[in-house]
Amino acid sequence: MHPDLPKLLDVQKKDRELAALTGRAQAIAEERATLDVALERGRIELAAAERAEIEATRRRDEAEQTLETQRTQHERRQQRLEQERNPRVAAQLLADVELGRNILAQEESDWIRMADDVTARAVALTAATERLAAAEAEQAPARTALADRDTELAVQLDAARAAREAAAARLDRLLRIRYDRLRNSRKTEILVPVQNATCTACYTVIPRSRIGKLQAEGILIDGCEMCGAIIYVAEAVA
Repeated sequence: MHPDLPKLLDVQKKDRELAALTGRAQAIAEERATLDVALERGRIELAAAERAEIEATRRRDEAEQTLETQRTQHERRQQRLEQERNPRVAAQLLADVELGRNILAQEESDWIRMADDVTARAVALTAATERLAAAEAEQAPARTALADRDTELAVQLDAARAAREAAAARLDRLLRIRYDRLRNSRKTEILVPVQNATCTACYTVIPRSRIGKLQAEGILIDGCEMCGAIIYVAEAVA
């Protein structure tokens, strides 16, 4: 039997273990992403409520400035009317005062409507803030559990990587380079047994002459001609 075959099988076993741990880490990341999506919706809603409240406040403040200007102008017109002795001019001023009073009433109505809108926007902002806080509080236990699993898994991953590296260091250098290259390019296993003269990775029939050479010399065939996997006779390992 090829002296590196058991070592290579051990490396592949450790790669399986490492892949399983990596899969668990990805699952944790996906769980956290699902929680993040739920919170992101709340953050988007809160940001929209904040923008709406700011815009409503800006409109109300502008309306208030306009209202104050109208009030000042109306008071001045009234003062002029009270001081005016010319009947013709007084009649024109009276008309201006009446028009100003109507404009002022409309401005006051607009300001009240905008002030009510600011109040409603503030209530909506408070509600969005509370909903986000409630969602964060609801997720807190799950996030704590994920963090604990992350910490535990990180320790296991470090140990698995160290074990894999130690096992791979025992391989022949060229064989390790070949194996690692295949590992980076294949999603399926790299080292597979030949059973019934067939590659168990792609089920291609291996010529009997090659099988005989593998059994006789205990070597690793360069690779399956169809899928490139490194193949060995399962009976030789047994």
